[in-house]
Amino acid sequence: MARMTTINRDLIEQWIQELNISAHICPDCEGIHFSDWEAKDAVLESRCFVESDRCSLLTEISIRPSAVLPLQGAVHFMNYDYSYVKVMISLSDHDVPRLLLTHAVPKTGLTEELFQAWMTQLLDEVEGVYKQLTEMEVLLIEEEGSPSEFDDQLH
Repeated sequence: MARMTTINRDLIEQWIQELNISAHICPDCEGIHFSDWEAKDAVLESRCFVESDRCSLLTEISIRPSAVLPLQGAVHFMNYDYSYVKVMISLSDHDVPRLLLTHAVPKTGLTEELFQAWMTQLLDEVEGVYKQLTEMEVLLIEEEGSPSEFDDQLH
């Protein structure tokens, strides 16, 4: 009888590293943060969570407030064009508008091969959405030297 592998954060982190994705464990949220993605303009956070029944990816991208309305119409097409990732706009009175890119895969039956195929496809689609946002010029990019009033609200 084959021994079941326990899918936990350490194993998922190992599988991510085997994909040559730069990642680290966040002490605040316990998520596996993708360093290269978080270094991109307007990306607030990009992380993988290992939950009791699933692994999920969440990437948050800040958008210009004036871009919310045009993006509302574009989100429908993004969800159609990029079927692996769910694209949503998040608005709050006390935070910068952001686009959320998310998806989850069940842990039941998950293997390294399936996870890596899922992660590769998912990150390709996140890259496609990011490229589209860049071309639409809707990213909220902080100017050098200007303090952000929203930095302390992450996590």
